[in-house]
Amino acid sequence: MKLKRKHLCWGIGLLVVLCASTGFYWWKQQPTVLHIGVYAGSSWDVPTSQRSHALDRAIQKFEKSHPHVRVEYENGIPQSDYSDWLSEKIVSGKTPDVFMVSEQDLSLLAARGVLEKLNGYMDRKDQAAFYPVAFESGVYQGQTYALPYESNPILMCVNKDLLDKEGIAVPKEGWTLEEFYTICKKLTKDTNGDGQLDQFGSTEYTWKEALAANGGHLFQGGMLKLTAPEVKESLTFLQKLEDLNKNYKVSSKDFDQGKVAFYPMTLAQYRTYKPYPYHVSKYSNFTWTCIPMPAKSKTTKATLVTTTSFAMSARSSHSKLAWELMQLLTEDPDIQQTLFAQSQGISVMPQVVKSRSSKDLLQVDDFGTDSLTNQTLNRIMEQAVESSPKNVSKEVLEKLDYLIGNALRDQDVENRLPQIQREIESSLQVGV
Repeated sequence: MKLKRKHLCWGIGLLVVLCASTGFYWWKQQPTVLHIGVYAGSSWDVPTSQRSHALDRAIQKFEKSHPHVRVEYENGIPQSDYSDWLSEKIVSGKTPDVFMVSEQDLSLLAARGVLEKLNGYMDRKDQAAFYPVAFESGVYQGQTYALPYESNPILMCVNKDLLDKEGIAVPKEGWTLEEFYTICKKLTKDTNGDGQLDQFGSTEYTWKEALAANGGHLFQGGMLKLTAPEVKESLTFLQKLEDLNKNYKVSSKDFDQGKVAFYPMTLAQYRTYKPYPYHVSKYSNFTWTCIPMPAKSKTTKATLVTTTSFAMSARSSHSKLAWELMQLLTEDPDIQQTLFAQSQGISVMPQVVKSRSSKDLLQVDDFGTDSLTNQTLNRIMEQAVESSPKNVSKEVLEKLDYLIGNALRDQDVENRLPQIQREIESSLQVGV
């Protein structure tokens, strides 16, 4: 009886071991799942018919080199809903391992501990792969929290027909603010003799572009500096430019109708509206192209750039794999070349922008003989600055824009700046 009981116990023990081993083996065979947070469509508010080809290609490439890993993402999230979607995931403890993050959201997420610090994962070649302005978009308080994925610089769109009619050549790369003003002054006129201005130099040129053109910054040493000389100089120039229009509010609609020579435009807009099919519905009644933004001097970094990036969740249980996926998305030349070809922005890698493929891409017949070259875009990115300071919310920037707009309209910039400074400082303190 004792022998039978011993055999029974031994059999049960063996069965338990076999079941545990089988379960462990089954568990080991299950793929590791990485979750990505992305939104559908373009990052740049322009129409697009493209799906996430670069993302899908990157996932396919990653899964091929990592046979036991599956990468998943939720399809069809509109960009307008993405921040709310991500917030819900974070609150519910289901933050994706890797997710897209905007410049405006990065500082808030980093400050709240949502993002993993990447400095410990990186080496020098990681940073060297990117344009400095693109890489800096993922840096907050000296720590890197995201790697850049795609950038979108602002260019100056030019109505070539209007300049040609007035005997003015299209400005060359390196043109100055003085040249910009001189051309605008010459172009602004009443062409039909009815006593009303009907031709203008520029529209939608804002204090942000003027500040960059003068080499100014809203913050210096972490302090708001609205009364700094460069800020005053920028707003004075903008006031001078707007005074040419004699209280007429020039709009983008006037540019669409061929009445305006200069209009700041993002690269994404250029790449969307320059070629067929969108060209037939917008800017089709005149010849136009884009050139670099004017600046106070040839050495001033006058181009504003917005960058979208990928960050890693600080709670990811697969941080090594998440980092490798981030590298593939942002640093792999093949993936970045695919993104540049099928999206509307610009690659964050100089190696890709300067490639022969990029040169050919920008010089297809649809763009015309006056198309932007990849070499020009490379220089634009080298001379670019971030479009918005990281420590300022969208709401505060909108308030600042409103207050400065009122001061310009009332022609009272000099007196209003100290008051605006105090109001914005107060908003920053309360987080409004």
